[in-house]
Amino acid sequence: MQKMKADGEVKVALIHAAIAWNDKEYNVKKLLSLNEEAARNGAKIIVNPELAVSGYSFSSKFEIASQLETIPGPVTDQFCELAQRYQAYIAMGMPEYDQKTGVSYNAAAFIGPEGKVLGRARKFVPVFNENLWSARGNLPVLVCDTAYGKVGVIICADVYWYKLSRVAALKGAGLLLVLTTWPPLCHPPERHLRARALDNGFYLLACNRTGIDKSLDCTQGRSFVISSDGLIEEEIQAADDAICYGAVPLHNGKFESTSIQQRLEARRPKFYTDIALDTYTYFDPDALLQLPVPKPFNAASLQFRPCSLQPEENRQKMLSLLDQAMEMAEESNQELKLVVFPELSTTGLLRDQDEAAQVAEEIPGTTVDLLVQTAREKKVYIVWGMAERDDNSFYNTAVLIGPEGVLGKYRKIHLTDLDQKWAKPGENEFFSCDLPCARVGLLFGHDLMFPESTECLAKRGVDLLCVPAFWTDKESQFLGDTRSAEQQLHLVITNQWGEDGGYGAVGGSAIYSYSQSPEKRRTLIAGDEGDEIKILLLDPLETRKKKFLEWVDYEVC
Repeated sequence: MQKMKADGEVKVALIHAAIAWNDKEYNVKKLLSLNEEAARNGAKIIVNPELAVSGYSFSSKFEIASQLETIPGPVTDQFCELAQRYQAYIAMGMPEYDQKTGVSYNAAAFIGPEGKVLGRARKFVPVFNENLWSARGNLPVLVCDTAYGKVGVIICADVYWYKLSRVAALKGAGLLLVLTTWPPLCHPPERHLRARALDNGFYLLACNRTGIDKSLDCTQGRSFVISSDGLIEEEIQAADDAICYGAVPLHNGKFESTSIQQRLEARRPKFYTDIALDTYTYFDPDALLQLPVPKPFNAASLQFRPCSLQPEENRQKMLSLLDQAMEMAEESNQELKLVVFPELSTTGLLRDQDEAAQVAEEIPGTTVDLLVQTAREKKVYIVWGMAERDDNSFYNTAVLIGPEGVLGKYRKIHLTDLDQKWAKPGENEFFSCDLPCARVGLLFGHDLMFPESTECLAKRGVDLLCVPAFWTDKESQFLGDTRSAEQQLHLVITNQWGEDGGYGAVGGSAIYSYSQSPEKRRTLIAGDEGDEIKILLLDPLETRKKKFLEWVDYEVC
């Protein structure tokens, strides 16, 4: 991905403060001092924690009543004066009281250098005790114009779902601010924060707090400056007040936008309409979706390095690995039901259409026929990636077969730059299929860069996502874990490993088992190099209580 070369930067600050519970006067005085210190040190965009004015742990609207503020109001007026004096932008978290309705919200104000409130955000997903005093946010995702470009603002758990950040990007945000109160042992947010930056190609500033709240110990909490590649550039953890400084690159005085444009232009929204389905608020989703009866089963990831342009040699290698996996399962008194091989298992990396013409196969064809016979003999389901020929066209295709024969295929919808040298993009919907024990879906590794893909399948009730991959970027592999957690499904991703024509697959194949209870989740990850087999027991019952964020403007999505 090509980016514009930065020719400047804007200094930013995260106010990692020890917030006192139920003491607005104390907190405002402290925050004014810390924000002024950051502004004096040159920060032009300053982010404060969620509910920084009040503290977090309130159990009723009566308990929090003395801490509520209007926006604009007396507290924002003080920060407006500070922002104007230092010509800075300030995001501040506070409990908001709506004078028209009498309803309270977990909110944030975004203040500009003109000394005015530019906008307010209301948390879409109140969690824990917030639900005892805060209504669900009812405003559009906040995106405000600044001197550096558009800035989006969301609050804490809103980052668990990709849609709000995606809406901000589609509305033109070049920077996302996330105000949080996040104890480190409570569903750690790091992977979700990194994913939101990587999903959309923008920088993300996540400001957490420290200190002891009424019922939360936030002293180990961390704040982050995250790059458009999802990498943590700056972070801070402190037991007392601290300020984390960072810089966001600029091009001609504006947020760098090339990576954002490339991410958004690569989307294929016509295939994403299932994200708008509301299948899990129905009282019996299993019946609505006609899901198979869930039964625990063993699945395997079979990582290997295909030989370039040698289909027969690769087929034999696949059969050998399958035999080894079956033997491993038998030695542990397990029955292996499903295996996943890498993307382009039969050919290795393809560089152009001439190479594709040499090795691409029709479906059914030699490889499919061989593996169907094997699946019948071993009573196992097999997923793999291959180059498919259809008349004069070539596709990067994932196939699912079982003892019954060919159950279906998925032609890759989101092509990488390498894919585009030889393959056409698929024009099919995302594929899912029922096995006797679970509903499974197919994607490729690169599809995980587009969270809509995973949600489409989750909304259809997929229990297990099978993901053949040719992944060359080690830093983005955390997306497998993230997609499993946010879409509440099991995930098997199998990568190649080793150099091939100047491109290196980075291994790291993985199985992620999902449970609503984080302590019950299990992960197995293969090494960066070498053929490797991983087997894990998966229970589809754990994926049947999905919850989704539906209060989103789908006209923007």
